[in-house]
Amino acid sequence: MSTFIEPAPAFSAESLRTALREHWRLTNPVLKPLDSERDLNILVDDRFVLKISNPAERADVVDMEVRALEHVHVADPGLPVPESVGDIARLTDDTGRSCLARLITLLPGAPLEGGWVDDATATRVGAVAARVSVALQGFFHPAAGRELLWDVRRMPAVVAASGLAGFDGLVARVAPALAATATLPAGVQHADVTLTNVLAEAGAVTGVIDFGDMHHTAAVTDLAVTLTSVLRRAEDVWRATEAVLRGYQRHRELSAAEVAVLGELVIARLLTTLAVSATRREAHSDNERYITQYDDTSERVLDLLGALNPSELGERLARLAGTRDLAAAIPADELPSRRTAAMGGGLSPLFYRRPLELVRGEGAWLYARDGARYLDAYNNVAVIGHAHPAVTRAVGRQLAELNTHSRYLHGGIVGLAERILATMPPELDTCLFTTSGTEANELAWRLATEYTGGDAAIIAEHAYHGSSKWMADLSSNEWPPGYRPAGVGTFAAPREPGAVPRIEAAGLRPALVLADSQFTSEGILDVPAEFLAGLVEGAHAAGALYLADEVQSGYGRSGPQLWRFALAGITPDLVTLGKPMGAGYPIGALVTRREIADVLADKYEYFSTFAATPAAAAAGHAVLDVLELTGLPAQAVTVGEHLRRGLRSLTDSSPVLGSVRGTGLLAGVDVLPSGGSTSREVARKLLDDLVGRGVLAGLTGPGGDVLKVRPPLVWDTAHADEFVSRLADATRDYGL
Repeated sequence: MSTFIEPAPAFSAESLRTALREHWRLTNPVLKPLDSERDLNILVDDRFVLKISNPAERADVVDMEVRALEHVHVADPGLPVPESVGDIARLTDDTGRSCLARLITLLPGAPLEGGWVDDATATRVGAVAARVSVALQGFFHPAAGRELLWDVRRMPAVVAASGLAGFDGLVARVAPALAATATLPAGVQHADVTLTNVLAEAGAVTGVIDFGDMHHTAAVTDLAVTLTSVLRRAEDVWRATEAVLRGYQRHRELSAAEVAVLGELVIARLLTTLAVSATRREAHSDNERYITQYDDTSERVLDLLGALNPSELGERLARLAGTRDLAAAIPADELPSRRTAAMGGGLSPLFYRRPLELVRGEGAWLYARDGARYLDAYNNVAVIGHAHPAVTRAVGRQLAELNTHSRYLHGGIVGLAERILATMPPELDTCLFTTSGTEANELAWRLATEYTGGDAAIIAEHAYHGSSKWMADLSSNEWPPGYRPAGVGTFAAPREPGAVPRIEAAGLRPALVLADSQFTSEGILDVPAEFLAGLVEGAHAAGALYLADEVQSGYGRSGPQLWRFALAGITPDLVTLGKPMGAGYPIGALVTRREIADVLADKYEYFSTFAATPAAAAAGHAVLDVLELTGLPAQAVTVGEHLRRGLRSLTDSSPVLGSVRGTGLLAGVDVLPSGGSTSREVARKLLDDLVGRGVLAGLTGPGGDVLKVRPPLVWDTAHADEFVSRLADATRDYGL
């Protein structure tokens, strides 16, 4: 702390020339003094800067600065920071005080301090601050633990010692944020990446200088210093804040906890600035202009930020940084009515009698706002588990680099297409990306009608293939009573042993026969390979193409071959994929033969803005990587068999549970009528009772009376046992 009390070094021009000649072999240099708070900085020959530290500066601190520059050069060679020339020298100033001196290279450009800062400049400053912080992550030095007036965390003590009056309320207000920095990511930080220390030329940052305030602190306090500097020179505080955060987060992502305290830390830095100025201006009247240069602008920004309470300020920053907690944005008691009012009411219903407000997922579990944990036995979208870090990191990284449409070349999406094709029969050589299974099935319909000349589709009696207008017509499970669209025929699902597909196409010109390979909407059926082969043969005999809809049954759910149709040994003309492809990121695909795609290409182009984007590719690759390298598809077979054994054992003793079906990690359990209640009524009650026991399942089948168990593939036998146990409890509890 004595460096802020001890006067700066005093050297005559002749003394400086002598030192430069003796220690750095520079003769007759041209010298020019530079601004400094407590040291002496001299421009030498427009090539170097001679930095003579305050006589009270510790040798280990100077050593830290030198070693930090060396570290940054290695960690981020493109980051423009000075280089040391020669060794540290010990000089005696004209008053007889011993000082440490270094010669460093002069970087081009001029400090950004002085004029108003526009958005582009603010973005560049934010970016360079993050780069310096990241470059220093691996750096350690014992001197970094020193006490420093400019350490934002010491603001209350600095203000108290300065005699600065009128700010007691603000000092007390920011105390919780200062305390919170102890639990946030920390390291040795530059702590002074300000407009004064960032050089620029022709609109580009050309240098970051002055590592003299380095110390160990939370990384967000380092950002607070930078943001404070920019806001003092910004015409619009919030635009400038957004720009700094945008630039910063392109290189270092902020956590919600860091953003929550950032605004308070800016206030602390502003108070520190005023306190240091008050402390030093009288004692160093010869340097008063430099010391007090930020007083007026600091007070202006302090008034603006201080007018917002901590919650308001934190929310604004969270919105600008992208860390806002949207799950808590609406009070829980208002959520149902506001959803009904804004989101279509009965057109978009919720699951379960008592709707759940879920806020987080991890692996096989989902968590509600009230903290309740639920075993997920339903959501196949999260095929490798909810919020898998490989997917979230891959997508986030790609979004931070580029995400645009597929009219440009990108290796990620081409590579994903090749990986998907490698899992398919060799005849299927073309992969077209979509944003959903519905869109994939729509595209399949276009291809089929163009290729065959037909205009009708043949579907299972209770099928589901999507939510668009035509796919809703091809989803007989969703038809309202009495509805039967024109141009749609049906075939009976394989409910009996030895069932043979009979395609009824009288009066129709079929273009497409399509089936969910596991017949999930039909109640999850055990489909013989011969039946699927019969569908392919029947489609071709009718002049149609056969589509295997693998949206629900694919992606390893039926085993290591990945696709249910492959387990049956058939080769469809078209295969559609969706839901699990991106484990939560919207992506789907249609796989077919090039000859089929070429027929459509003769007349049209296919393009979807959000299909085949680099971010979608990143999600797709991450999912395949996890499936390939962890053996989850093989585990799905083992766990699925274990699950069904447990369910069959349970049905032997339960009057409300019937037959159990399924392949891989998929199970359907018939629910039976009981006590005057229909099977559908019993099934709905059973489903809600499972929710009360922390399990989320679904219902399917023509009568809505088949318990649907379709969990993420991360289920192991313990998850399966827990599901069976809770199902057993549910069937016992209400006396059935």
